[in-house]
Amino acid sequence: MRRPPGRKVMYIETKEIGPEGLAVSRSIGAFRLPLGGRDSIQVSAVNLNGELSKDADGISFVGRIETSARLSCSRCLEEYALPLVLPFDLFYTTEPDGSPGAVSRIDDDMVTRVHFDGDRIDVESLVSEQVYLGLPLKPLCRPDCLGLCPRCGTNLNAGDCACAEERTEDPRLRVLKNLL
Repeated sequence: MRRPPGRKVMYIETKEIGPEGLAVSRSIGAFRLPLGGRDSIQVSAVNLNGELSKDADGISFVGRIETSARLSCSRCLEEYALPLVLPFDLFYTTEPDGSPGAVSRIDDDMVTRVHFDGDRIDVESLVSEQVYLGLPLKPLCRPDCLGLCPRCGTNLNAGDCACAEERTEDPRLRVLKNLL
């Protein structure tokens, strides 16, 4: 996540985690999440709640993120708010991912493993990563969205378009119609 100038960076210091663990409850203000190129989405205020616990190999962080994102429907192009409730279960470790030249194989365990410097966990990176993972590949304002008319571009959710009455049969498809 690109941080605006003057914005405070949020970290969890590992020295704050005691033997009984650490309960975390943080709020992050609204921000824009870059998608690539000039595209970005607006993410509303974020609530992060979780529990951190240390063991010999690293730090376990189990929690939940609640927010909403403003997305554009991929069918009708209307903007809508998508509520996001994102549970996560991550394991922070200082150990390298693997030795050079080793066979690269990703286990389920490695998907939740996060490499960090050992001193602090960047909360904003955690939030932006989880929001990216929670976004749908094809955002829809509603499951039955009708989209846009391919001829005139009218939003079919708002009603029928005028060109629906004018539709004529494509002569190239007559052969296929005769097969039915």
